[in-house]
Amino acid sequence: MNFRRFLLTLTFAAVLLVASVALAASYSASGVIASGAQYDLYVVGLLAGENVTATLICDHDGVSRPLDPVLSVFFPGSDTSDTAFSDVYNDDGFGLDDDPNGVDCDAFDSSRAFFTAPVTGDYTFRADGFGSSTGPYTLDIVTGGGNPMASDGRLNPQQDAPVVLYCNGESVDVYAVDGQYQGSVANGGSATFGAAVFGPTADGGMQVSAGLPDGKTYLFVWDGCGVKGSYEAYSVTNGVPMLYDSGDY
Repeated sequence: MNFRRFLLTLTFAAVLLVASVALAASYSASGVIASGAQYDLYVVGLLAGENVTATLICDHDGVSRPLDPVLSVFFPGSDTSDTAFSDVYNDDGFGLDDDPNGVDCDAFDSSRAFFTAPVTGDYTFRADGFGSSTGPYTLDIVTGGGNPMASDGRLNPQQDAPVVLYCNGESVDVYAVDGQYQGSVANGGSATFGAAVFGPTADGGMQVSAGLPDGKTYLFVWDGCGVKGSYEAYSVTNGVPMLYDSGDY
């Protein structure tokens, strides 16, 4: 039987956990940041192309949620000694102001990161407290061969999507693929975040377009947020759109 390794390295102890490989897998571990200098490392073996959603959530200590979580991810071979060397970094990206399913940590937010594993190997997830903050936390990691729409509720589940969208009332919250919050766009509004351009459609819906590294353009069209609707995703080459995905939400 093949096994996926899940290694927990704490400040004072090391524990090895294993789980069988599947098309999708999930892991959860809890810990406590007891001092500002402490950080905990979790290592998960991933296959190239696996999509990953990781959340670092502040837990209640009986009085409040004192930890301001910082989640960093280091790809195989990266130096884990400092968050400056991280390949994916998120602080305050999973609070109620960012995501209706988020978790507030007193005056701060929990953290969330998305990425697709570029190579097969061991990936290290680092749980920190910002500054000198301390407190308990839970780290959840979900992996799989497909986009994790079912686990995190994103609006656009396409593998090549250059931005990640979540409906929040009658607005759409926009994240970069590394989990960094970009901003929000109300139904009928227009905005630009990096290469992603948002605007209304002639029939009252919404759309976003963004260039891709292969020279094509990603075009995603939906009926707006706050309503039951449908979406369509197009790959645009030389101005000619080709529909390759559609669905309801």
